[in-house]
Amino acid sequence: MHYPDPVDACKLPGPNAPAQLAPGTVEIPSNSVKTADAKVVPEDRSETDNELTSCKRLFARDLGGGKPNLQDYRLVTIAVVRFTSSDDAEAAAKATQLMTDALGDHSGVRLATGVGDEAGFSEQWAAVRTGNVVLGVTIADGGTEAALIPAATLDNVQAMVTDMMGTLRREYQG
Repeated sequence: MHYPDPVDACKLPGPNAPAQLAPGTVEIPSNSVKTADAKVVPEDRSETDNELTSCKRLFARDLGGGKPNLQDYRLVTIAVVRFTSSDDAEAAAKATQLMTDALGDHSGVRLATGVGDEAGFSEQWAAVRTGNVVLGVTIADGGTEAALIPAATLDNVQAMVTDMMGTLRREYQG
C-alpha cells in the first residue's frame, strides 16, 4: 500500500472521534489554551526522505450550554510521517524501522513534554503503520482541574487510530 500524496492530519479523524475520546467536552479553537507540545513522534526520527505533518485539536469540559471550562482540557495531537522515496519497498522499510526502533523504544514513555505537575494529568498514545505511512496519536489531559475529565483509555485511543487509518486508506491510497 503506497500513499503518494501529502496527508492532512487534521482531516483523518472521523465524526465520532470527539464523542469517543472526550465525553462531556466541547471542541475549542486550538489556540484557546496555552498547551505543551506533545511529541507523538520522537525527536530522533529519521530526518531524510519523509514528510511529517501534525494536527492539534483541543477539547474542554463543558460547563453547560456549550460554555467551555478552559482550566480543564484535553489535547489530541495527531502526527503522520509519510516516507517519500519512490521505491515502495524502501519507503515501507523505513516506516517499519520508525515503528519498531523509534516508537517501540518509547512505548510506555510519556511523549508529551512540558506539561508539568498539573492535577490529574494523564496521557495515552498509539501508533500504527501502513505502507509508507506511520500514523500516531497522543491524548493528554491538562489544566488545574484535569481530573474532572474522564481519562482516555488505550481502547479509545486505539479505536481512534483505527478510524483514522480507515480514512487514510479511503482518501489517500494511490
